Amino acid sequence: MAADQVRRRVGLRLRVTAVAVLTVGVALAASAVLLVGLVRSRLDTAATTAATLRARDVAALAEAGALPTMLALPGEESAFVQVVDDTGAVIASTGNIDGEPAVSTAKPSGTTPLVLTIPIDPLDQADAMRVIALTTTTDAGMVTVYTGESLENADDTTAAVITVLAIGLPLLVVIVAAVTWWAVGRTLRPVRRITRTMADITASDLHRRVPVPDTRDEIGELAVTVNDTLARLDTSVEQQRRFVADASHELRGPLAALRADLEISVTHPERTAWHDVARDTLSDVERLQHLTEDLLLLARLDSHQQRPHQQVDLAEIAADAASGIRRNDIDVTVLGADSSAILDGDPEQLHRMMRNLVHNAEDHAEHRITITLTKQAATVHLQVTDDGPGIPAEVRDTVFERFVRVDTARTRDTGGTGLGLAIVADVVASHHGSITVTDSDPHGATFTVELPAHQPT
Repeated sequence: MAADQVRRRVGLRLRVTAVAVLTVGVALAASAVLLVGLVRSRLDTAATTAATLRARDVAALAEAGALPTMLALPGEESAFVQVVDDTGAVIASTGNIDGEPAVSTAKPSGTTPLVLTIPIDPLDQADAMRVIALTTTTDAGMVTVYTGESLENADDTTAAVITVLAIGLPLLVVIVAAVTWWAVGRTLRPVRRITRTMADITASDLHRRVPVPDTRDEIGELAVTVNDTLARLDTSVEQQRRFVADASHELRGPLAALRADLEISVTHPERTAWHDVARDTLSDVERLQHLTEDLLLLARLDSHQQRPHQQVDLAEIAADAASGIRRNDIDVTVLGADSSAILDGDPEQLHRMMRNLVHNAEDHAEHRITITLTKQAATVHLQVTDDGPGIPAEVRDTVFERFVRVDTARTRDTGGTGLGLAIVADVVASHHGSITVTDSDPHGATFTVELPAHQPT
């Protein structure tokens, strides 16, 4: 819990900078260690090689019998040569260790040179030298050649490299930290603008949008996504506002009629036909009940509250809806009712969808309604056709909106609530289907619904 609070207090900019500094610092430290080790190894190898070559040259002179007592060596301040016989007596040396006893008693086994790192007291008691011991056979017997090379140059070079790295690496880390801090801040600048804009946006100004940066990167995609989300939210809120306003307006009519009838009846009871008042009141109450049920269903569909789906035979639902036709002057035909059209869905919602389609056709049909059911491999097709006046092409996109009445002659008093087809569209959408409206032959409207068929597991 405490770690989460600390992480929230530390900004992203600081965290990214810290991670970059830590990563670069570790990488540079490891590289520095490897570099120092490589430089030291190369210098040591160079000293060993120089001493070995010198030992072989001197051994060749000894084998040829041309070994002088005093050996001349360029740079005697950092190197020496000493030749010792089999008894340990020095038979030749450079001037810098002339008169000194043998520098070592160690002798190589065989012809392989022996590599030593030891201090040479006559030259330098503090720092060790790289010493090569090589045996060879002469006319006087076995001799051992000792050649030495100072490691002071390697030590000084290594120390210089360490000094440069000790100064340069922290400076480089500081530069990386500064550049990362600046780069992250510049990168997050559009995010801060988006955050400030989002903080200022309220439910009353959802039309506002966050600034979109010119860069085509993840932050640009974030800004576009935020704006798309705001647009959808603005549309949804506006739809909810219109829905509430329309619902209030729809409820106000029956309530006003109820109030007027009851007030007149109470004010003038002697002139009131109570049976007519009761009939009119019951009609208004039924209208309010239907409207309330429609609103509750739409609210449940909007909140995506889905009950567990069941296997439903749409053919049975179609036959049931056809039997509920109230007009006696209409011929209702159900095609495909004898074949099953099984799908997974909410039985109550599918019944409601079918009743609304059939009742809509009943309200507009002249003499005939045809309900057609067909099933393909993965889809159930439902068509409800009437021979009424049809729906003009220019308003077909709006017939599924809420509280929309295409027939201007149908008012709130004589017609429906304008929610029937809206409920149909929402039920179809909640079952992952589609609905379209087209002309029928020779006239009228055809509503086509496509729903996913049940797929056995």
